[in-house]
Amino acid sequence: MTSVLVEASIVADADRVRLIGRFPTVQFTFVDNDAAWNDHAAAAEIIFAKGVPSAAIDRAVGLRWLQAGTAGVDRWLSSDIVGRGVVLTNASGAHGVPIAEQVLAMALSFATGLNILMRARGEHRDARRRVYAQKFELEGQTMLVIGLGDIGGTLAAKAHALGLRVLGVRRSGRATEHCAAVVTPDRLPEVLPQADHVVLCLPLTAETKGIIGERELRLMKSSAYVYNVGRGVAIDGAALRQALHAGWIAGAGLDCLAPSDVPSPDDPLWQMENVILGQHTSGSSPQNSRRITDIFIANLERYLAGQPLQNVIDAAAGY
Repeated sequence: MTSVLVEASIVADADRVRLIGRFPTVQFTFVDNDAAWNDHAAAAEIIFAKGVPSAAIDRAVGLRWLQAGTAGVDRWLSSDIVGRGVVLTNASGAHGVPIAEQVLAMALSFATGLNILMRARGEHRDARRRVYAQKFELEGQTMLVIGLGDIGGTLAAKAHALGLRVLGVRRSGRATEHCAAVVTPDRLPEVLPQADHVVLCLPLTAETKGIIGERELRLMKSSAYVYNVGRGVAIDGAALRQALHAGWIAGAGLDCLAPSDVPSPDDPLWQMENVILGQHTSGSSPQNSRRITDIFIANLERYLAGQPLQNVIDAAAGY
């Protein structure tokens, strides 16, 4: 019997019932603490999880496939599981909607002045004149989406529907629906000056680390906003803080941030009205369990039938 070890916290009760009912010949074990992981890891052929204690990974000598409950898999690639011949797949397709919606919520907040009004409410302060002076409309503006996977592709579609002109950046340069143009990363300096909103939807790889630094921030319009919903280190943290302080750019919506997604209490970003700190919450949704379980079910059916899995990670590329 195929043994599957599942991180209990990522699968809702209804989805546990779905898994057990769909695969009556599979043994599912749901674990919720380090001791349980260590007790059951040695017998696991498959793991479905967002995070696994390193000791349990070491004990999982029979592991053949690891289905990540996340899109980003850098934590797994930094371990030795791929070198052990374990197939690694991710949950690409599960988080595009909530993350795209959070980007647009931040952009709409800047456009309508909600970021100013919310702070003014807490201070019982009249902010009308400032909001009148700073408001703008998203329709007709340009959004540059860097990374056109599930998240970036979903964002491009939603931004296009709101009337924005969308430009894309991807390694292949392949055209995609909803983008007026798609370029390769080496052409980033050409498109950055065109953008009113620059959004990073990138996995962590050697190529994406620090892709936005001082040079790129200085190329942006002084009226432009930058958003990061991938990995914090995609933007040079010191350069970003300098850009915001000096007015090289108008503001930032940061779900991800270096060195920490939740800045230290003394970080000046907390005091900036033109900064929205998402604290790495954008991927959270009440639909997550259903979506990642759907992906796992489709892949488990393929696995049991001896068919190639979907969302297989290329270890060399990092995604």
